Amino acid sequence: MTFLGIETSTAVCSVGLANELNVQAEKSIIETHIHSEKLLTLIQELCDEQKIKLSQLDGIAVSIGPGSFTGLRIGLSTVKGLCYALEKPLIAVPTFLAIATRHPECRRSIVCIDAKQREYYIGVYEHRNGTVGEELAVHIGSLSSVLAGASRHTAIVTDSIGEVNAESGSSLLVEDVRSYCRGDVIASLAVRMRNLWNMNHWEQLEPMYLKDFVVRTQVKLEK
Repeated sequence: MTFLGIETSTAVCSVGLANELNVQAEKSIIETHIHSEKLLTLIQELCDEQKIKLSQLDGIAVSIGPGSFTGLRIGLSTVKGLCYALEKPLIAVPTFLAIATRHPECRRSIVCIDAKQREYYIGVYEHRNGTVGEELAVHIGSLSSVLAGASRHTAIVTDSIGEVNAESGSSLLVEDVRSYCRGDVIASLAVRMRNLWNMNHWEQLEPMYLKDFVVRTQVKLEK
């Protein structure tokens, strides 16, 4: 059983393959505003390298959020199109769970992604006996609330390293989230936990935004 995984929730555009034997492959590009241009190309390149056709996949998994509004929309719309065309099941994988799964070295990990306007998407996870459990559900909070829950046994995985270090005085383990955003991890989670995800009625599936999208306009004043 082989799944394709797609991760577009941050500046990372990543695709990966995984099967039940834990064989994985991955391709990524780290660059803002390139997901719509590069995503399908990465998928085709990965499948060509691994000598697998899209029609041979057992399903397609997508990182569902929270994260970049634009990135999430591009990832989900691409997966919906592929699943419709190929008649394959779609599995939505929580973005922060996938990120936390990649960090087993600490007892706890806090995933902290900039949600703009001095707010952050936050999720807290506990690592025990090789498994990852959700300690605190993903929510929106302040940077001070992140640091209040951190200790020397906690890793903070974030896209705001400078802000976290400045606030904490560089006393905590802080790592770049981009290293943990991988399509093969999304695919691997889909394979391992496929029976837990709801694959029905995916046509109505929406990304986990957590907050409303705000359109900002510039007003040009006449002199």
